[in-house]
Amino acid sequence: MKFTPKFKRNVLVLGASIAAIGYMFSIATTSIGVILFLITWQLNFTDLNFRGLYKINKLHLLAALFLILLIGVSYSTDLEQAQNDIVRHLSYILLPLIFLTSKPFTRKESDTVIKTYVYALTVFFLICILNAIYRQVNFSNQGGPFNWYFFYRYDFLEIFKQHPTYVSMYVLLSISYILNNGKKLFKKKWAAISLLIIQVLSIVFFGSRIGYIILLLILLIYTYKNLRLTPKKVKIKQGLIYLTSIISLLIISWNIPIVKERIQFTFGHQQDYKFNNKELIKNKTPEEQGRLLLWEDAFELIKERPLLGYGTGSPDKILYQKYKEKGHLLFLEKKYNTHNTYLELLLIGGATLLFVYLLALGALLFLGIKRKDTVLLSFFLIISIAGLTETLFIAQGIVFFSFFFCFLLSTKKYNE
Repeated sequence: MKFTPKFKRNVLVLGASIAAIGYMFSIATTSIGVILFLITWQLNFTDLNFRGLYKINKLHLLAALFLILLIGVSYSTDLEQAQNDIVRHLSYILLPLIFLTSKPFTRKESDTVIKTYVYALTVFFLICILNAIYRQVNFSNQGGPFNWYFFYRYDFLEIFKQHPTYVSMYVLLSISYILNNGKKLFKKKWAAISLLIIQVLSIVFFGSRIGYIILLLILLIYTYKNLRLTPKKVKIKQGLIYLTSIISLLIISWNIPIVKERIQFTFGHQQDYKFNNKELIKNKTPEEQGRLLLWEDAFELIKERPLLGYGTGSPDKILYQKYKEKGHLLFLEKKYNTHNTYLELLLIGGATLLFVYLLALGALLFLGIKRKDTVLLSFFLIISIAGLTETLFIAQGIVFFSFFFCFLLSTKKYNE
């Protein structure tokens, strides 16, 4: 069977669309998506231009990150884990290879990838909400009251066994795409608005506190952008609409008991909610009250090897030893990582690895400002802020970062 160039190109776009969805429905789909993208790239082999690999490009920063991780294997304290980590980070080599050698996606092809991405996240949320309703109906039939926990955080995501913050990162980027160009993407204004409402609600239900902060920042950025471009005659009216929408979202969220409980707990206030185990809360050790102790443990280790770190695959092993030494047994029991991307990078490859990562973030920020590209700026905010409380160099964050780093930097300003 002979494949036409158009067919092969369409298959490549399909591969990119699947890779973009990443780990949403399962961590396994991350690897499947990258592999399919690689296969569809090979199908287009005759149309590839390998000279793109030799021209200086910001995508090479991902390859530099991979190279440092590879060097880190040579002095790792856990070779087995180091090998696993190298395999997990292969997308830092494979995705730049695909994007640098393939013809850049046209606007129509980019739209296909983005729409598939937005629709997939919408389907994800709808499946979760239907599962939560099903669980609540069964619970009610057994005489139980309404349980908000079915509709929030880990319970809400239990059907896919996903992490609230990582899922929120995917959805936040989707929200940025809709706000940026939803009308053109989905043709009908009502479709764009409906998708936006669903995606914003999903952030509320996922319950990631850092997700709430990033969502608010993204909404404020687009409010400023739209008002700046709005004629003076309608600027006040438009501003009131945006302000009312944001305030309404805050009021609605605050009046959902489980959301209010989590926000207040963040600031040290314990809610008296019927599904809380108050004895469990009362008897928690200081370790459960925040991440400062966790970060202090990591800092102590970083000070000992600040330049090159402890090697690829080493952070977990050395952290567990530190937890045991300091008597932080809860951290050891739950096998906590640093919950901070920047500290994790310092543990792995020291200041060298962190510097290259910061260069990558700087590239996103610089081009976002230079192009006045709000989607690129949103992606920078998502990665840089989420990295303060989560370790993005694990399975859930690796492909999300590497795919959209390549996709966004290889695409012209989307709203041009």
